[in-house]
Amino acid sequence: MFGKLREALSGLRESLTTKELGEGEVSEALEDLKWRLIEGEVAIDAAEGLEAALRDALLGAKVRRSHQEEDVEARIREVLLSWLRPLEAAPLENVVQSKRPYVMVFLGVNGGGKTTTVAKVAHSLKGSGLRPLLAAADTFRAGAIEQLSLHAQRVGVEVVSQGYGADPAAVARDAVERAMSRHYDVVLIDTAGRMYTKSRLMDELRKIVEVAGAHERVMIVDALTGNDSVSQAKEFDREVGVDSVIVTKADADVRGGVILTLAYELRRPIRYLGMGQDYGDLVPFRADEVVDSLLRPA
Repeated sequence: MFGKLREALSGLRESLTTKELGEGEVSEALEDLKWRLIEGEVAIDAAEGLEAALRDALLGAKVRRSHQEEDVEARIREVLLSWLRPLEAAPLENVVQSKRPYVMVFLGVNGGGKTTTVAKVAHSLKGSGLRPLLAAADTFRAGAIEQLSLHAQRVGVEVVSQGYGADPAAVARDAVERAMSRHYDVVLIDTAGRMYTKSRLMDELRKIVEVAGAHERVMIVDALTGNDSVSQAKEFDREVGVDSVIVTKADADVRGGVILTLAYELRRPIRYLGMGQDYGDLVPFRADEVVDSLLRPA
């Protein structure tokens, strides 16, 4: 995880701690960093934004010659934290307390791990003593209902479904009504993967969100698809609205650029990172931990 970014930042630190920190030296080192970030799937605009922020931090603060290495790392850490801390989400277990049932609709394209992520979130909530209810609102993809039902059985939660061809919004509404009558804490609505270019499918998604009275629209971002997934998230935000993000397959992403691009371009809280295939491999996004990982020696 973050292999390419870690190498790029390690190279920057090494470059800046072996020479005087004049404007020319800093600019040269940051230009090299920018291209290495782009190779790590950081979007060009985001890479240029980080380059500018680091330049201001490194040239605008006093760096002690006798402590150059630690001062340079401190400036880099400050900039990264200023980008990533705004992405921290309030713990879902706390958010749920004020609105019951708390309704979450999961959005995204095909293949991002949406259905599995719904089950992982249910597992996390159940472990916190809450009662989640799943809704199988993907009534189009063959095997989708069975897949979610199998996950529900393994996690030990209930799922509401109406069969293939049913109106997804009706499934979502049925789940919300059941949650209200049976005192569930959270409704997790799985929807069909779709491209934002398909206007009919986006209309359907808007209907699900409206009929269910969604409190949170969660975009599933596949780390392995890099900048494409961020572009998709921006379009979903434009078409339907995105309140939070879950980055799947983060553990398998050796480049790591998605998170920095999300910070610069989408600016929505990252609720979780998917760090493995087991139900428990969903970890809250914490800026300090991510920055620690980025600044570990390559």
